Amino acid sequence: MADIRAILNNSDFSSSATWFGGIVPGPGDVASANGNTVLVSDSRIVQAISNAAGTGIAAGGTFSIRDGCNLQTTNAIGILQGVTATPCVTVADLGVGQTATVAGVMAGSTASLTNGVVSFSSTGTLNFIGDIPPFSGGAQSRGLNVSGNGTLNYTGNYTGGTSAFHQGAINVSGNATVNITGTATGGSGAATANALQITATGASITATGPAFGGVAAAAFNNNSPSTFTHNGLARSSPTMPVYAAGSATQNTRASGPFEVGASGNINPIQAQSIRRAPSLVPTYYQMPQANGSTMTELSSGDRPGGGNYPVTSAVVAATVYGRNNEFIGTAAMPSPSSVALNVPVGNTVGTAILTADNVRAALGMSNANLDAQLANKATVDQVAAIVQGATSA
Repeated sequence: MADIRAILNNSDFSSSATWFGGIVPGPGDVASANGNTVLVSDSRIVQAISNAAGTGIAAGGTFSIRDGCNLQTTNAIGILQGVTATPCVTVADLGVGQTATVAGVMAGSTASLTNGVVSFSSTGTLNFIGDIPPFSGGAQSRGLNVSGNGTLNYTGNYTGGTSAFHQGAINVSGNATVNITGTATGGSGAATANALQITATGASITATGPAFGGVAAAAFNNNSPSTFTHNGLARSSPTMPVYAAGSATQNTRASGPFEVGASGNINPIQAQSIRRAPSLVPTYYQMPQANGSTMTELSSGDRPGGGNYPVTSAVVAATVYGRNNEFIGTAAMPSPSSVALNVPVGNTVGTAILTADNVRAALGMSNANLDAQLANKATVDQVAAIVQGATSA
């Protein structure tokens, strides 16, 4: 593995002139910004990218993501932030309709990371794949900072930091569309060390996956009127909820299930305003009983198939049910007179009795003697003779 440093500012990653010795970093190398801005506009695979200081390498600089970029890192820590306030990765130049992909697990530093280890401030679309593990940072420290109005698609597990200054593994301050898939966990540094912190006024954020309260911080803090939807398990820790109090004007929607974690006394929801998203999977809310240990599950069941409500096709037709009498059963139920005697039907038994008169009536026979009914009817041999005679003539 070689540490290859950039020596030319605002030059493309693919150019040999960008790098010391004219060697473009490849799958076995660490690419260091060395105080320069390195433009990434095509597909690249390296072990890691870094703006940290090293032997003969200055701290600072950034990797600037452009349209068509597909930057993949393979190290356990693929995006290494140095002791500098400049993000290791900046996404500022993606325009509307432009797309880029970055993959790598990030690691912060003790520097002030107001703009994050990765800064997304554009109107384009960034696909980011990789975990954001807990790290210690300086004032307003953030992992992935979203200040643009574009679209961020994030896949990975994200955890709040260990620093008293941490401001969210993912911080959304711009009116972006953010789609998150992965496990969210609150941090241990301070109450602001959330996995996701929202301060934008008009962002739309959807998080899918389980979420857990941390040691010192909730997993989510929607401190704005932005729309935040979480679809997945929400479980408190012994000390923190999943949804922090946040803003009274927040539009937070969740599906659950909502579970009380260890110790049984921390409510998973402490948000000032929260709604259950009707389009999400029906679920339950776990509530401790007076003894503090035994749990009761309150099913939401506000639509057929959810909670304890059956689907309408399993309910007898014309039966009205539901919290607000909003459902009507559609299953057909025969009358007892149409069901054999003593066979269960509905809340009673069948009363239909099969008699000889019933059979004769069904066959159109007025006489019980079948021979008498057939006496004046032609036999098979007679019919055959008639047919043969007609065809021979």
